[in-house]
Amino acid sequence: MAIQIIQDSEEFESRIELKLHRFESSLISKLKKEFQPKKPEEFLTRSEASALLKVTVTTLDRWTDQGKLQRYGLGNRILYKRSEIEKSIIRLK
Repeated sequence: MAIQIIQDSEEFESRIELKLHRFESSLISKLKKEFQPKKPEEFLTRSEASALLKVTVTTLDRWTDQGKLQRYGLGNRILYKRSEIEKSIIRLK
């Protein structure tokens, strides 16, 4: 009887270890798929932003004045966040 209990206990332990291993593998796979490292924010100058949008600097300034784009300053430089420029482009139906 004691031998049977030990065998059942070892089998139970083995099953638990297998289930735990499967769970860990599943969790790790899910994290690998979903995890995206944070990209550093890229700032563009006025000329870089206008080149990205394929418009003149004057048009870029007008869109900024109209609130379509947000500008940032550092010293006497005007900068735009690339991510915000990309988000400001809307899909047309």
